[in-house]
Amino acid sequence: MKTAITQNTYDEVSRLVECALSADTKKQAEPFTKRLEFLRSSSGYGGYLNCVFGDLISSTKHASGKVADKERLSSFARTDLYKLEGQISNATDEGNDTY
Repeated sequence: MKTAITQNTYDEVSRLVECALSADTKKQAEPFTKRLEFLRSSSGYGGYLNCVFGDLISSTKHASGKVADKERLSSFARTDLYKLEGQISNATDEGNDTY
């Protein structure tokens, strides 16, 4: 099980989260959240990293589209993104994820 992500993966996740949060509707955000789910399920992350990734996906889904209290909900997603940032490995490419 992987316990870290690469900078490249983090950059993609960050972009996907921002795209989902800026979508006008949940339906428009769906391709971005589906890609996040795919990245999580296909990468074999374990432990804390898997939990943070799951929380990030959930908070992003809740904050996407037109929702009441969008700023507060978006801040939860960005906090989870910050936690994920702390799990970046020193690897320079996808082939060097830490196991």
